[in-house]
Amino acid sequence: MFEKRVLNFYSVIIGALFIISGIGKVIDTAGFSNLIYQYGLGPLMILSPIIVLFELLLGLYLILLINPKRNSLISFILLIIFTILFAYAHFKYNINDCGCFGSIRQANFRPIFSFIRNFILIIMSFILWIKYPKEKNETAKWKKNLIITVMCLSIFISGFTFKTPFTFMKGAGNNKFLNQNIKNTELSHYIKTSPDSTYLIFCFSYSCPHCWNSIENLRQYRKTKSVDSVVVFAIGDPKNKLIFDQYFQPDFLINELPLPEMDKLTDAYPTAFYVRHDSVKVIIKSELPSPYIFKKMYNLPDSI
Repeated sequence: MFEKRVLNFYSVIIGALFIISGIGKVIDTAGFSNLIYQYGLGPLMILSPIIVLFELLLGLYLILLINPKRNSLISFILLIIFTILFAYAHFKYNINDCGCFGSIRQANFRPIFSFIRNFILIIMSFILWIKYPKEKNETAKWKKNLIITVMCLSIFISGFTFKTPFTFMKGAGNNKFLNQNIKNTELSHYIKTSPDSTYLIFCFSYSCPHCWNSIENLRQYRKTKSVDSVVVFAIGDPKNKLIFDQYFQPDFLINELPLPEMDKLTDAYPTAFYVRHDSVKVIIKSELPSPYIFKKMYNLPDSI
């Protein structure tokens, strides 16, 4: 009996991690799709919603102890595939983000910790598959209803975020800087503004897929003179910076900040601050829209 309790604990732990991973990807399926592209698996991008939903469904089965023996085998195989793909992307393309938890922010761990975590989960899945007794239990009705409800909601959300992440909403910028004079914020340590000028301050990470998708729009703010000045801050290790430079060949100045300093400015990448009359008027915590869309979204005059 004690052994089965331990095995049930394994099932719940593995299931919980799959659910956290699935939720992180459901709320930003577009980001997961772009990560697949960075892995060098462009043709599989279209499958990202299916992968996300399957991962979430597997997590629900495991945490609810529905046929743990069968589902631990699926988990075992899936984790091995994910680990191999991450190893391939890491050593071939210098990708350090395994994408395991989607847009749910993680500590800045080195890739070795992702490999260790996956290895532990693979061992737990293997033990669960080998040791769990064969059972034929009828699934409780409440469990079925819960799974149907969660999956229907997840299908709707992932379909929406496959094109646009949740943070890409008009109210996404409601943080401590909004409507504040820039002199009273952390931004004042890095930029001096003039009351008769407009500014776009763009914070990004060299390894962030949404940041990559924002670069061409960022260039448009400069080319069209939609703002008087564009100021760019970045974080990332030298390997990711080299890849970014090779792909985009930036023609604008990038100011690199240490992670602790960037954390004082934002908790999401990319983040854009629109400054007018020395005040932060708009904050966008997601992919940067084009200047035209930006003006329409926030009812700004043609000359912003």
